[in-house]
Amino acid sequence: MAHGKLYNKLINCKRWRELRARKLYANPLCELHKKEGKIVAASVVHHIIEVESGVAEDDCIRLAYSWNNLQSLCRDCHARIHQERKSHSKQVHNEREKTRLQQWIDNLNQ
Repeated sequence: MAHGKLYNKLINCKRWRELRARKLYANPLCELHKKEGKIVAASVVHHIIEVESGVAEDDCIRLAYSWNNLQSLCRDCHARIHQERKSHSKQVHNEREKTRLQQWIDNLNQ
């Protein structure tokens, strides 16, 4: 399954909704603002290491549901992170897919 489709499947399921709710309950404040001594409500659960960066499907699943890979953020901080990383851009997505394809080919050739 393509990583983009897998990601959508992983974050649109009961397991993710429950994990997200538990994370926001445990960490209701934006973790980045909190480090600055500011109190801002969190409304987004962010994957610190992008789910799509996993090489295999199992890697993506582990990244999606790992508590230690989650961060409670406000919408502004979440948007800023993705803007800085350009992680939702088509170019980054295409480069990621090329890398995965090459890794798959390399594994076949071994």
